[in-house]
Amino acid sequence: MVVFYSEKHSKIIQTGIEAISKVLNGDDLSEKESLLLCLDKFLDPYFGYELPYEREIILLLQTFITDNHPTEMQQTAIHLLILYAWPPFPILEKNLDKIKPELLASVTDAINMDHPK
Repeated sequence: MVVFYSEKHSKIIQTGIEAISKVLNGDDLSEKESLLLCLDKFLDPYFGYELPYEREIILLLQTFITDNHPTEMQQTAIHLLILYAWPPFPILEKNLDKIKPELLASVTDAINMDHPK
């Protein structure tokens, strides 16, 4: 399956955390996947976006990882955390028992990342 995002997904991200949460917690798997891909652009410092609610996005991604979502999408969320955020990840740390076994090593790696000096 080919995943892509459009201007619609960019607008969702620019609208705010409530709009992002609505998609990520919704039922449309294709939209979730597209929005996660689009988040990669908005979180990447290369593109110069500075979202005032970036910290809330990081918290939302942690919750997404601990909730019941497709494993591949959760792996994408972990990847976003590893690339664009730094611990602590309090939601992940408090909910390790909710992490799927196949994701536990990646989540542990994210939690234990060293912050650059």
